[in-house]
Amino acid sequence: MTWSNRFRLLGGALLVLVIVAASTIVFTQREGQVASETASFEAVSYSVGSDYAGTVTEQFVEEGAAVTKGDKLLSVQSATLLSALESAQGVPENTAYIVADDGTLTLIATEPGILSTVEAQVGGFVAAGQPLATVERDASIFVLADFTIDPYNFTRVEDGARVEIVLPDHQRLEATVAKKSVDTVDGKANVQLEITGDDFVAGAMDGLVASGTPVTAILQLREEGPLAGIADSLYLLLEQVGI
Repeated sequence: MTWSNRFRLLGGALLVLVIVAASTIVFTQREGQVASETASFEAVSYSVGSDYAGTVTEQFVEEGAAVTKGDKLLSVQSATLLSALESAQGVPENTAYIVADDGTLTLIATEPGILSTVEAQVGGFVAAGQPLATVERDASIFVLADFTIDPYNFTRVEDGARVEIVLPDHQRLEATVAKKSVDTVDGKANVQLEITGDDFVAGAMDGLVASGTPVTAILQLREEGPLAGIADSLYLLLEQVGI
């Protein structure tokens, strides 16, 4: 056998080894992933309401609009409030609204965010303590995802694990597991994950990053086996070069 044939044989053997190793890594990666049963964007929010019954007289901000701390949201004209103002006890201070001497109560945003819903109409009567609007806090969007996982794979779910979020238009966002909870039913682990990401900005990705948008969450389980370290190193290298 000539040296050139030996080199060709060696090169062919190396090529086969590379193909087998790459195929094994791809298979390992797929075995190490699980897709969510259900998932959607959610946001931390707070309700806005009046301590006094009355009639809504004005709405200052439309649904979906951004608000800052102290922005006026709704005003309520309240005979009950006016009576309390004229009493000896008066009306206690509250950071959630401004009280005028004529019995008008103006609800304000206590934290910046987005006015997601308004449940009262101008001219409508509202009861004391009734929620009138909801504000989603700034920088509070996360994905809440449910998975059904067998007991073995549950041990491979790690805090801080990588998750790929697939939007309805197939755009993808990188994220990580922030919190997990589990409930076992019929030998299966029903896992709920709270997932956060740097790209979870309200209104981003053509408006799809918004509370209520359904998504698919693809969870990366902890790699195990002889190629686990090699696979992790390869994924890291590909991320660093932008592939």
